[in-house]
Amino acid sequence: MLRWARVGLSRRGRLRRGVGIVGVVAVGLATLILATLSPSSSASATAASVTSAPAAAAGSPAGAAHLAGPSSIAAAPAASNPAAAPRLPDAASVSGTQLPGVPPLPAASPPPAGTPTAVSPSGAVSPSGVSSPAGAGAPGGTSATAAAGSPAVAGLAAASGAATSAGPSASAGPSPAASGPATPSADTVHRVASGRTYELHTDVRLSPTFRGTARPLVILLHGLLNSPENVREMSGADPFADAHGFAVAYGVGVHEAWNAGGCCGQATTDDIGYLRQVVDDAARHTPVDRSRVYVWGFSNGAMLAARVACEAPDLVAAVGMVGGQALVSCPTVPVRMLHIHGTADRTVPWRGGWSDYLKMNLPDGEAEATRFAPGSELQHILWDGGHAWPWWAVGALWDFSAPASLDAPVIPDAPAALGASIAAEVPAVPAAQGDRP
Repeated sequence: MLRWARVGLSRRGRLRRGVGIVGVVAVGLATLILATLSPSSSASATAASVTSAPAAAAGSPAGAAHLAGPSSIAAAPAASNPAAAPRLPDAASVSGTQLPGVPPLPAASPPPAGTPTAVSPSGAVSPSGVSSPAGAGAPGGTSATAAAGSPAVAGLAAASGAATSAGPSASAGPSPAASGPATPSADTVHRVASGRTYELHTDVRLSPTFRGTARPLVILLHGLLNSPENVREMSGADPFADAHGFAVAYGVGVHEAWNAGGCCGQATTDDIGYLRQVVDDAARHTPVDRSRVYVWGFSNGAMLAARVACEAPDLVAAVGMVGGQALVSCPTVPVRMLHIHGTADRTVPWRGGWSDYLKMNLPDGEAEATRFAPGSELQHILWDGGHAWPWWAVGALWDFSAPASLDAPVIPDAPAALGASIAAEVPAVPAAQGDRP
């Protein structure tokens, strides 16, 4: 009987006994492994356990899927059973180890598009149609009314120097408006009594408890088929105004045109009355020195500026034209006017004649003095450019206008201040393509 049991065991029971022994050993090893993988183990031990698992992970689809995601390691949730789910290290701690068959962790992504970031001031951008200082641009030769030391000469020098500080194309640093706290109501659109609108830029605003010190007001007029945004960008007037202590009102033409006395777009609106309303309304929002209101314009807007000087001498102390022509005759009213014009301008030619764009004849800029009263202060700055706003224009316009005041009117009996010349040794900029009046 014993011999039968021994033989039977050797034939049929040895395999089962071996399997049982192996099972007992496996349970013991699993217990030891779970004991070593506890939450108190160090990050280095955990990293070693992660790097020692590639074979098992590669052989298990579930394990490969767990390690393949870019954020599965960095953002793995904490397990409810610490003994069964060891704490994994941060993504940075295992980034140096590449697991076989598993794609590397991606690099940190940039902040989303909506995240606020520092923005360079608008003056640092040179829009199409604006002459950039990088290409150098300024008057090549002028026929004007001032000698050395005149405001226009000083204006060119100041504008050239302002190109690296507060000028319209300055990019060395933010303007005071850009670096200071934002004004919630800055650059708001206002509606005047006639129902028309304008945009006001100022860093000083009136309130019931603050009246402020009166400051100059510049009304800036866009060209034909342009908008306030166009002339704002091409002139860079906002940062310049903040740095020099004046407010800017951007006019809005009806159908993007101004009634300048013969041009443009068959405009018949009362734009002189509109500008009076702009001054009155702006004075309700920012302290305005009524004796120092200036009107500057580009192209069709420049033509209206010349008309304002003739027909509203009680409103403006000085005007400035860039790329426009005076279409009105003003034989009895002395004016103060700075005229900046590119000699290569074909949209509004400096020497006048036919304009293919406007489909009309224009007067000769050289003969402009004959259309204004004796005693007028007229200055011309010519530059080697086309129908564009040169980067230095705001500085020249301001330095010409700033000394002017209605409290010190032009003397009608004085001889006409014409005939002198201004020379400015600043390289020229070619005309921008696609310019419109």
